This record gives sequence, structure tokens and C-alpha cells, in this order.
Amino acid sequence: MYPWFWIILFVVLLIVEAGTLSLTTIWFAGGAFVACIVSMIWDNRLPEFIVFFVVSFALLFFVRPSALRRFNRRRTRTNVEAVIGRTVRIVEKVDNLADTGRARLDGMEWAAVSINDDQTLSVGEFAVVERVEGVKLVLRNKSI
Repeated sequence: MYPWFWIILFVVLLIVEAGTLSLTTIWFAGGAFVACIVSMIWDNRLPEFIVFFVVSFALLFFVRPSALRRFNRRRTRTNVEAVIGRTVRIVEKVDNLADTGRARLDGMEWAAVSINDDQTLSVGEFAVVERVEGVKLVLRNKSI
């Protein structure tokens, strides 16, 4: 009779996954499925729970990252993600030691810092956005 517990858990987790599409609960549904098979072979709850947790977390940590890469190919980058890798024009000298620097991207001015403290970027130069920290663009010289 204990396989019914795993079947019900399997169905509930599939319904939750269908509602969220987060690729999280599907891996626990896989663990419940394997635990259901184990419960049909052995009538011992401890191995069932061990198999459930081992299979679920193995799927979560080893299969989920590749599944996310595969399913998120067409995802449009938005907001801050869309800025990374873009080229900006320096409008105020970027000098981390003097705590100065501004860059223009798509008509908007951003506070800017250099990726290296010993590197300065002069007005008129172009740089590439490496990342965004708070409201500051972290830049590297375009020639590097």
C-alpha cells in the first residue's frame, strides 16, 4: 500500500511544476517515481526515503543546470543583464583612485569604475561593460 504515497507525491509534484515551470519540483517528482519502484520491490520505508532524497538531489544538482541552459536559449536579456557586454563612451575620466567616472550608454549617463584600480579611462574612449555593481558600470578598456 505504501507505493500509493509515492504515486500521489509524484502527481502533486508534477502539478506544482506545471504551475510554476521553474524546473525545481520536477526533480523531486523523479525521486518520488524511483522511490515508488523501490517500495514495490522492498517493504521498508527507510530505503525508500533514502532513494527519494538521493535521486531528487542528484537530479537537481546534476541535470537541472544543463536543462536550464537548453530551455533558456531564447530568453531575452532584460534590465541590467542587457547592459553587460555593451560598449559605452566615457564622458568623464574614469579613475577609481580619484573616485570619478561617468559613461554614456544609449543616451543615459551612468556612474562608472574601471575593472582595475590602476587603469584610467579618458574622455572620448570606448569601454566594455563587464558587470554592474549597484548603480555603477564596471568597465574594461575596449582595446584589452
